[in-house]
Amino acid sequence: MIKISLGDVPMIERRALERIEINQPAMLHLDRVCGIYPCMVMDFHDQGARLHSSTFHIAAFEFDLSFDGFKTTKHCHVVWRDGNICGVEFVDRSHARTLR
Repeated sequence: MIKISLGDVPMIERRALERIEINQPAMLHLDRVCGIYPCMVMDFHDQGARLHSSTFHIAAFEFDLSFDGFKTTKHCHVVWRDGNICGVEFVDRSHARTLR
């Protein structure tokens, strides 16, 4: 376990999967919303990622994420939010849990 701190509160890292910090620009596309939106992938692992974007739509719970101009995508489901930062899990689009 890795000890981290959040402000003055010490915390213990309990996630089983190691995150790889990358701070890489990417783009996201939301179903039924015209356009693509920039974001920064702060860290990731094979099952999800932590993203930062000043253009997140508050109601977006699912979207496609691409590092290569949408030649390939990862379908994402938001599992937590904190301001302009969110944690997503990568999901198979056929099993996506949409809130429609």
